[in-house]
Amino acid sequence: MNEFLHQIVKDFTAVAPAVGFWTLRLTDEHSESVVVRQGVTQPVSMNLARGALLTVIEADGMGYAATSDLSPASLLRAAGEARGWARVCAGKGLVDPRVWPRPAIQGRYQTPVRQAWDSMPLADKIALLQDANHALKIDARIVDWSAWLGHRRVDTLLVNSAGALIEQSFHYMSPGLMAVANEGSVTQYRRGGGAQSSRQGGLEQLPLLGFPTAAPQLAEETLALLGAPECPQGRMDLVLAPSQMVLQIHESIGHPLELDRILGDERNYAGTSFV
Repeated sequence: MNEFLHQIVKDFTAVAPAVGFWTLRLTDEHSESVVVRQGVTQPVSMNLARGALLTVIEADGMGYAATSDLSPASLLRAAGEARGWARVCAGKGLVDPRVWPRPAIQGRYQTPVRQAWDSMPLADKIALLQDANHALKIDARIVDWSAWLGHRRVDTLLVNSAGALIEQSFHYMSPGLMAVANEGSVTQYRRGGGAQSSRQGGLEQLPLLGFPTAAPQLAEETLALLGAPECPQGRMDLVLAPSQMVLQIHESIGHPLELDRILGDERNYAGTSFV
């Protein structure tokens, strides 16, 4: 349970405006990244992002407002702004918001974590990344190489005036390896060890992503690309890797389904799409 978010909800509900219906979605995101490039430890990156999205239904109008200031006064101002937009939009939507469901569901989800990010000291993380760097630099033609570990925790809390309370806590591990090889006018690179393939969980996910054990093979593949023949041209069948498949679904299916384009307002950005 994120006590910080629950206190914000408690403070807001005490002063919430008397409207037909409202929802409040809060996010609290913490991330940390450790990188070693060419054997040199880079500055550790730590980020904190917090914000709120308010939706207000009044009569037959709906409005939205967002803020990064989570004080009761700021949330009340955002609610007033959303209420103003609801009045402006009254009678202009393609769907009457008065007929929308107003659920009172309560539930909680938390990513299963067997080995927490904080259970490994920073010095041990850097040592692991240094070992990965050593395994990547197997040849003078490897001109750039790096390894990184990233962790992100995202807590969300959704409440509404009907009594709903849905809490979620996601933990993501995002490791990665990279090697760049050059010979003459040819430069090739490979990524692996979890690069662009984050998983929910804790440090126990690292072996499943091939981190850092994939480093020697990754370096060998980078060198092999230097002498590989050019990709053939013509019409042929392709087998898409998961990362490309995800991108293709996003671009070819996700964007066409955006409700702000279908229904003429910004409801997709407010999280009301069934998709």
